[in-house]
Amino acid sequence: MTRNALYRDNNEQDRRSATASSDTHLPAYAAPVDDEGIARARALAQGLKARLQSARVPAPVVEVAYLLDESRNAECPLLERFRILGLLASVIDHFFVEVAPDLSDTDQGEIAESLDPLLQEAYAMLNGTLLPALAEERGIEIRRFDALNRDQRSYVLDFFRQQLFPMLTPLAVDPGHPFPFISSHSINLLVHLSSPDAGIGPLSYARIKVPRLMSRFVSIPSVAEEKIYIWSEDAVSGFLNELFPGMQIESVFLFRVLRASSGKGNGDELDAQRRGLRHQQLASPVARLEVEAGMPDPVVEWLASKLQAPFQLCFRSDGPLALFQLVDLANIAHSAEA
Repeated sequence: MTRNALYRDNNEQDRRSATASSDTHLPAYAAPVDDEGIARARALAQGLKARLQSARVPAPVVEVAYLLDESRNAECPLLERFRILGLLASVIDHFFVEVAPDLSDTDQGEIAESLDPLLQEAYAMLNGTLLPALAEERGIEIRRFDALNRDQRSYVLDFFRQQLFPMLTPLAVDPGHPFPFISSHSINLLVHLSSPDAGIGPLSYARIKVPRLMSRFVSIPSVAEEKIYIWSEDAVSGFLNELFPGMQIESVFLFRVLRASSGKGNGDELDAQRRGLRHQQLASPVARLEVEAGMPDPVVEWLASKLQAPFQLCFRSDGPLALFQLVDLANIAHSAEA
């Protein structure tokens, strides 16, 4: 994997760029930057180059371990540490989409086994250090839905009804409905349903795709000075009763799918569409199945079987999925500061 993967912003709605010296080979930098920021980006790339030259383990593992070390650096600006974790997640996505499909099952498994604990350390860093620091230093708090007060929940309900509801299309999964196609990079809710009426039928599942057209971070009004956001998936899962009237919601779990690239050396979905390769990508096999940590083993096995995802490509994440969008959170915080 080249250093170009390090500064790729995977968010389809938000692509920003800044110019760096050609000797660093940095691609577009996905953040508002100044001379100091460009210098840090150049130093990061040069440090990685030195690490790769002396490493004896696969390049993706070197890159992720290096970025994890850099994210721990307390002397690095806080928002830069968020961006580095976002880049770490992008490197992992890039590996599974672009590189892993061409490797043997053994090599895939060994590299994946080395990457997964590094990603879990990144989650621990995010949850235990960076998000608390963001609240303390910047007054920006990312809350879960159940931590909102009554007025804030009422606001999210209005937001759900007016903006989200028209974009949501629940797809049933039961003996009468085949398992739906899951697009690459999408964040999805797997909803386990039952009916209060015992005569209607057995338990069933429904899949809901979190709309990509909405921001990953939904702003919540607050009377205090802090700026409160919730994850976009929480704005959907908080009101599933609106989507399934008369049904009992037994459980809700998040999952995310990555599919193998449809073209050599091009893991960018937008470029694939522009090149007319969208139909090929839709048919690509699952390269990684990411589920939230609390999903029970039988549900993971059932989901993997429906997606035809080998067991070694299934991973649990102890936190929000699609961490590359931490770059967006850093940009939000940067804009709030300006």
